Amino acid sequence: MRSKPARGERAATGRREAEADRRSEPVIAVVGRSNVGKSSLINRLLGRRAARVGKTPGKTRGIYFYETEEGFRFADLPGAGFARVSRTERDRWAGLAEELFRSGRVSLALRLVDGRVPAAAADRELSSYLEAFGVPALAVATKWDRLAAGERVAARRRLEEVHGAVVPVSARSGEGIDELRREIRRRLKEIEE
Repeated sequence: MRSKPARGERAATGRREAEADRRSEPVIAVVGRSNVGKSSLINRLLGRRAARVGKTPGKTRGIYFYETEEGFRFADLPGAGFARVSRTERDRWAGLAEELFRSGRVSLALRLVDGRVPAAAADRELSSYLEAFGVPALAVATKWDRLAAGERVAARRRLEEVHGAVVPVSARSGEGIDELRREIRRRLKEIEE
Protein backbone atom coordinates (compact mmCIF):
# COMPACT_ATOMS: atom_id res chain seq x y z
CA MET A 1 0.00 0.00 0.00
CA ARG A 2 2.05 2.86 -1.23
CA SER A 3 0.70 6.35 -1.60
CA LYS A 4 0.70 8.33 -4.80
CA PRO A 5 0.72 11.91 -3.46
CA ALA A 6 3.28 13.16 -0.98
CA ARG A 7 0.60 14.82 1.14
CA GLY A 8 -3.06 14.17 1.75
CA GLU A 9 -5.70 16.04 -0.06
CA ARG A 10 -7.72 18.08 2.39
CA ALA A 11 -11.14 17.33 1.11
CA ALA A 12 -13.34 18.74 3.82
CA THR A 13 -12.75 21.30 6.51
CA GLY A 14 -15.14 23.17 8.74
CA ARG A 15 -17.49 23.74 5.85
CA ARG A 16 -19.54 21.11 4.06
CA GLU A 17 -18.42 17.65 3.01
CA ALA A 18 -19.94 18.54 -0.39
CA GLU A 19 -16.67 20.32 -1.16
CA ALA A 20 -14.99 16.93 -0.82
CA ASP A 21 -13.81 14.98 -3.78
CA ARG A 22 -16.46 12.60 -5.22
CA ARG A 23 -14.25 9.92 -6.76
CA SER A 24 -15.56 6.40 -7.06
CA GLU A 25 -12.70 4.51 -5.35
CA PRO A 26 -13.62 2.72 -2.12
CA VAL A 27 -12.89 4.79 0.96
CA ILE A 28 -11.51 3.34 4.17
CA ALA A 29 -12.23 5.70 7.05
CA VAL A 30 -9.68 5.72 9.86
CA VAL A 31 -11.50 6.69 13.05
CA GLY A 32 -10.86 6.69 16.78
CA ARG A 33 -10.22 8.81 19.81
CA SER A 34 -7.82 11.74 19.69
CA ASN A 35 -4.18 10.67 19.79
CA VAL A 36 -4.90 6.96 19.30
CA GLY A 37 -2.53 6.91 16.32
CA LYS A 38 -4.76 7.36 13.25
CA SER A 39 -2.38 9.50 11.21
CA SER A 40 0.66 7.46 12.30
CA LEU A 41 -1.05 4.26 11.18
CA ILE A 42 -1.93 5.80 7.81
CA ASN A 43 1.69 6.82 7.34
CA ARG A 44 2.86 3.28 8.14
CA LEU A 45 0.31 1.72 5.77
CA LEU A 46 1.28 4.14 2.99
CA GLY A 47 5.00 3.61 3.56
CA ARG A 48 5.77 7.31 3.93
CA ARG A 49 5.01 10.38 5.99
CA ALA A 50 1.96 11.79 4.31
CA ALA A 51 -0.36 12.50 7.25
CA ARG A 52 0.51 15.12 9.82
CA VAL A 53 1.20 13.69 13.30
CA GLY A 54 1.95 15.14 16.70
CA LYS A 55 1.87 14.41 20.41
CA THR A 56 -0.79 17.06 20.97
CA PRO A 57 -4.34 15.86 20.27
CA GLY A 58 -6.22 17.62 17.49
CA LYS A 59 -3.63 17.85 14.68
CA THR A 60 -6.14 16.53 12.13
CA ARG A 61 -8.70 19.31 11.70
CA GLY A 62 -10.56 18.16 8.62
CA ILE A 63 -11.02 15.06 6.52
CA TYR A 64 -7.91 14.18 4.53
CA PHE A 65 -7.86 11.57 1.76
CA TYR A 66 -4.77 9.54 0.85
CA GLU A 67 -4.64 7.51 -2.35
CA THR A 68 -3.08 4.08 -2.48
CA GLU A 69 -1.84 2.14 -5.48
CA GLU A 70 -4.35 -0.57 -4.63
CA GLY A 71 -7.38 1.34 -5.85
CA PHE A 72 -8.78 2.70 -2.58
CA ARG A 73 -8.25 5.76 -0.43
CA PHE A 74 -7.82 6.28 3.29
CA ALA A 75 -9.87 9.04 4.91
CA ASP A 76 -8.16 10.45 8.00
CA LEU A 77 -10.82 11.94 10.27
CA PRO A 78 -10.40 14.18 13.32
CA GLY A 79 -10.29 12.28 16.58
CA ALA A 80 -13.12 11.91 19.02
CA GLY A 81 -12.45 13.08 22.53
CA PHE A 82 -10.06 15.41 24.21
CA ALA A 83 -8.55 17.66 21.50
CA ARG A 84 -8.40 21.26 22.72
CA VAL A 85 -10.76 22.87 20.24
CA SER A 86 -13.93 24.88 20.56
CA ARG A 87 -17.34 23.24 20.80
CA THR A 88 -18.19 24.86 17.45
CA GLU A 89 -15.17 23.26 15.80
CA ARG A 90 -15.98 19.87 17.35
CA ASP A 91 -19.58 20.15 16.07
CA ARG A 92 -18.30 20.94 12.56
CA TRP A 93 -16.10 17.83 12.65
CA ALA A 94 -19.09 15.73 13.72
CA GLY A 95 -21.12 17.15 10.82
CA LEU A 96 -18.38 16.36 8.32
CA ALA A 97 -18.08 12.79 9.57
CA GLU A 98 -21.85 12.30 9.46
CA GLU A 99 -22.04 13.54 5.87
CA LEU A 100 -19.19 11.25 4.84
CA PHE A 101 -20.77 8.18 6.44
CA ARG A 102 -24.24 9.03 5.09
CA SER A 103 -22.82 9.40 1.57
CA GLY A 104 -22.31 5.63 1.27
CA ARG A 105 -18.74 6.14 0.03
CA VAL A 106 -17.12 4.49 3.05
CA SER A 107 -16.58 0.79 2.33
CA LEU A 108 -14.83 0.02 5.61
CA ALA A 109 -13.88 1.81 8.82
CA LEU A 110 -10.69 1.03 10.69
CA ARG A 111 -11.85 1.68 14.25
CA LEU A 112 -8.67 2.33 16.23
CA VAL A 113 -8.53 1.60 19.94
CA ASP A 114 -5.56 2.01 22.26
CA GLY A 115 -4.33 -1.47 23.11
CA ARG A 116 -3.68 -0.34 26.68
CA VAL A 117 -7.22 1.01 27.22
CA PRO A 118 -9.59 -1.80 26.22
CA ALA A 119 -12.91 -0.44 27.45
CA ALA A 120 -13.00 3.31 26.84
CA ALA A 121 -16.58 4.56 26.63
CA ALA A 122 -15.74 6.72 23.60
CA ASP A 123 -14.63 3.60 21.68
CA ARG A 124 -17.92 1.82 22.39
CA GLU A 125 -19.87 4.92 21.34
CA LEU A 126 -17.91 5.10 18.08
CA SER A 127 -18.70 1.45 17.40
CA SER A 128 -22.43 2.12 17.86
CA TYR A 129 -22.16 5.23 15.68
CA LEU A 130 -20.67 3.26 12.78
CA GLU A 131 -23.26 0.51 13.19
CA ALA A 132 -26.04 3.11 12.96
CA PHE A 133 -24.72 4.12 9.53
CA GLY A 134 -24.27 0.51 8.44
CA VAL A 135 -20.52 0.96 7.96
CA PRO A 136 -18.54 -2.29 8.35
CA ALA A 137 -15.73 -1.80 10.85
CA LEU A 138 -12.51 -3.53 11.75
CA ALA A 139 -11.16 -3.00 15.28
CA VAL A 140 -7.43 -2.22 15.28
CA ALA A 141 -5.52 -2.10 18.59
CA THR A 142 -2.78 0.51 18.26
CA LYS A 143 0.39 1.13 20.29
CA TRP A 144 0.84 -2.63 20.70
CA ASP A 145 4.60 -2.13 21.09
CA ARG A 146 3.97 -0.34 24.39
CA LEU A 147 2.69 -3.53 25.99
CA ALA A 148 5.20 -5.97 27.46
CA ALA A 149 5.18 -9.44 25.93
CA GLY A 150 3.67 -10.88 29.12
CA GLU A 151 0.76 -8.39 29.04
CA ARG A 152 -0.30 -8.99 25.45
CA VAL A 153 -2.34 -12.19 25.80
CA ALA A 154 -4.50 -10.75 28.59
CA ALA A 155 -4.77 -7.37 26.83
CA ARG A 156 -5.92 -8.99 23.59
CA ARG A 157 -8.47 -11.09 25.45
CA ARG A 158 -9.91 -7.97 27.15
CA LEU A 159 -9.96 -6.08 23.83
CA GLU A 160 -11.77 -8.92 22.06
CA GLU A 161 -14.35 -9.17 24.85
CA VAL A 162 -15.26 -5.54 24.21
CA HIS A 163 -14.59 -5.08 20.48
CA GLY A 164 -14.78 -8.55 18.90
CA ALA A 165 -11.96 -9.56 16.57
CA VAL A 166 -9.03 -7.16 16.89
CA VAL A 167 -5.88 -6.71 14.81
CA PRO A 168 -3.07 -5.51 17.10
CA VAL A 169 -0.52 -3.20 15.43
CA SER A 170 2.32 -0.83 16.12
CA ALA A 171 2.78 2.08 13.73
CA ARG A 172 6.17 2.68 15.36
CA SER A 173 7.69 -0.80 14.95
CA GLY A 174 5.55 -2.10 12.07
CA GLU A 175 4.34 -5.07 14.09
CA GLY A 176 1.01 -6.38 12.77
CA ILE A 177 0.98 -4.09 9.72
CA ASP A 178 1.20 -6.91 7.16
CA GLU A 179 -1.66 -8.73 8.91
CA LEU A 180 -3.72 -5.54 8.83
CA ARG A 181 -3.02 -5.02 5.12
CA ARG A 182 -4.18 -8.59 4.39
CA GLU A 183 -7.33 -8.09 6.43
CA ILE A 184 -8.13 -4.81 4.64
CA ARG A 185 -7.75 -6.52 1.25
CA ARG A 186 -9.89 -9.46 2.40
CA ARG A 187 -12.66 -7.19 3.71
CA LEU A 188 -12.71 -5.05 0.56
CA LYS A 189 -12.88 -8.18 -1.60
CA GLU A 190 -15.83 -9.46 0.46
CA ILE A 191 -17.61 -6.13 0.06
CA GLU A 192 -17.07 -6.11 -3.71
CA GLU A 193 -18.54 -9.62 -4.09
